[in-house]
Amino acid sequence: PVFRAKTRYDKESLDPSKICSIQLMLSKFEYDRQLNPKFSTGGFQMQIASIQAYGGKQLPHFVHISSAGVTRPGRPGLNLDEEPPAVRMNEQLGGILTWKLRGEEAIRHSGLPYTIIRPCALTEEPGGKSLVFDQGDNMRGQVSREDVAELCLQALNREEAFNKTFEVKAGDENRPADFDWQGCFANLQAD
Repeated sequence: PVFRAKTRYDKESLDPSKICSIQLMLSKFEYDRQLNPKFSTGGFQMQIASIQAYGGKQLPHFVHISSAGVTRPGRPGLNLDEEPPAVRMNEQLGGILTWKLRGEEAIRHSGLPYTIIRPCALTEEPGGKSLVFDQGDNMRGQVSREDVAELCLQALNREEAFNKTFEVKAGDENRPADFDWQGCFANLQAD
């Protein structure tokens, strides 16, 4: 293990199953405080072919929050006046939905079990509403960030949610305490 370019001899070997985030950093130091001869201040770029930390029999379940509308930019017959701002302004926003769709595609081809959640417009409203799920990227509506967070937690490690992409919005009623998460995931079609 290494922390800020310093080898940590007092720590256990790296267990890839416990990685929850990574950071790439350009440093003026190499390992164990040796100066990096190629370091210079200012901007830099790096092309990454792949990053892999998992392997073996048990792969982690990857839950990804994307966005409703990712397949709509450029869709034939689409009435932009009826679309949310992100769809109408995709190009002006740097192709944000196009890039989100590419991210989804990378996840689908990763080999990891995944769940891709496409929430409609996010709100700061309190959670607890019933949730409406659909597939096909035609849904419009709103959903609270709190409810999307709960949905992510409920999707984790549920095989019924594996390899599925779906949209979600808030319903009109409050969500009952015995909401059937498993049934909702089971009713969705796999990608």
